[in-house]
Amino acid sequence: MSYFEKKFEMLLEQPEPMVGEEPAEGPMAGAGVEETPETLETAVDDVAPSPVVNYKKEQLSGMKSSLQEWITKVDGFNQFLNGLEGNSMQSQLNTADCDTLFNDVSRSETKKIARIAQDLSGLVESLKGYLLSAEEE
Repeated sequence: MSYFEKKFEMLLEQPEPMVGEEPAEGPMAGAGVEETPETLETAVDDVAPSPVVNYKKEQLSGMKSSLQEWITKVDGFNQFLNGLEGNSMQSQLNTADCDTLFNDVSRSETKKIARIAQDLSGLVESLKGYLLSAEEE
């Protein structure tokens, strides 16, 4: 039986003071339960881990790993669109020869590709913020 259960039982068993009688000192006076620091420590730590808490921790862990995968994939696609490597879409369009299909695409779509890459970068940074806030909890 826990410390609090013992205290509760003692309170229930304790008789009510009669009219005109002085009540005993404190809520547990005469109850027979000694309040020592060790007793109080065990009373606080006597609760077993909850399965709900464990489930939520597992669920949070799974969500954090999914979020990390999303960040990696979106960042990879962003590098494909607007990366500094020679194989990125913007690099290939900017180095295209005149009068080619890539040159035509470059003239009309460079700004749109850059805007999409900027939005994707913002999304990646937001997702990283959510990931960091979940790790602090």
